[in-house]
Amino acid sequence: MIRRLVLSLALMTLLLSGCAASGQSDSQEFPADAVAEIQAKMDDVTAGGLPPGMVVWIATPEYQFEGASGLANVGDETPMSPEGAFRIGSVTKMFTAAVIVQLAEDGVLTLDDPLALWLPDVAEQLPFGDQITVRQMLTHTSGLFNVVEHEAYFTDLFTNLDIDEEAGTASLACVERDPRDTLERYVYGKDALFEPGDRWSYSNTNYTLLGMVIEAAAEMPLAEAYRTYIYEPLGMTSTFLDCYEDPLVDVVNGYTVSGDTLTDLTELHESIGWSAGGLVSTAQDLVAFARGLFTGELLDAPESLVEMTTPAPGSSYGLGVTIEGEYLGHEGFIAGFRAALNYSPELDAVVVRLYNDDGGGAVLGLTDVLSPVRPLLRGEG
Repeated sequence: MIRRLVLSLALMTLLLSGCAASGQSDSQEFPADAVAEIQAKMDDVTAGGLPPGMVVWIATPEYQFEGASGLANVGDETPMSPEGAFRIGSVTKMFTAAVIVQLAEDGVLTLDDPLALWLPDVAEQLPFGDQITVRQMLTHTSGLFNVVEHEAYFTDLFTNLDIDEEAGTASLACVERDPRDTLERYVYGKDALFEPGDRWSYSNTNYTLLGMVIEAAAEMPLAEAYRTYIYEPLGMTSTFLDCYEDPLVDVVNGYTVSGDTLTDLTELHESIGWSAGGLVSTAQDLVAFARGLFTGELLDAPESLVEMTTPAPGSSYGLGVTIEGEYLGHEGFIAGFRAALNYSPELDAVVVRLYNDDGGGAVLGLTDVLSPVRPLLRGEG
């Protein structure tokens, strides 16, 4: 599949540098004072021990910052590396949406296909299953019940945990899970929140179904589809679907806190997340993905990018992409980890923020990350 660079007027006028999405070999480091300011902000965030560590990358065609702070492993005090791999949770949804849009461009499916066209047996089990479209699942306007809100979801998760209080760890076996079993356990029999298209409500169920649509339409396993449609075209080498293929890299240690207790969740594999939240990646690969997506390298037509970045009515969510002010992207939360991937069309900058805790600690905001370099990127300094 040959993908060409495109320019989307709807995203603002971008001056594309023409450098490959998978690398920033011609980039230079930001000025020393800006680097020092960003690093100091990161160190302030990790100084209290929660999050234990973090990674920040800022990438533009001209400049690159690769930063890390704190610890990748609290037990042996291993310093965090900018190359560290993290579970990225719902940032996975951007990947799933990108594959669906490429399949639509290739004429394999359309965004207005009903779910019943691709998964008739599944659609029969869902309220309005014959009406829900691919587009509505992408935009969270299907009205489908959110799998993680089932009263038994977290009960089942905790029941299956192996907890070692002495070692301070909690683990869950890394196994492949049948998404049909997930639907049977936690979705079938639940009423719709609203009729398809009436409102917006975030639901992981949408993206579980989209993963199943990908497998049916592309006639390949989801992990292979990610590799075929995203990793290989962009030269990504460290991203993989946890528990559904062999790991390519080791993740940093991930943690959660309860009271004064820090628990290591590195071996807790929420493989049920799959196409809604199951990917492992690095900042370098996420930079390649975001630049490939938002500058159009992954897509054939400017209109596709416009659709992905146009919010559904009453929401700030497009096709797998959150639109917040000047930023496009997605956040992710999963046991032991947090992730945020953003792109600023104004600055032509990708920002990656990765943390090895799952929500109890401090964060570094996008404004904080970019304020030291914004004047330079705007040509003001």
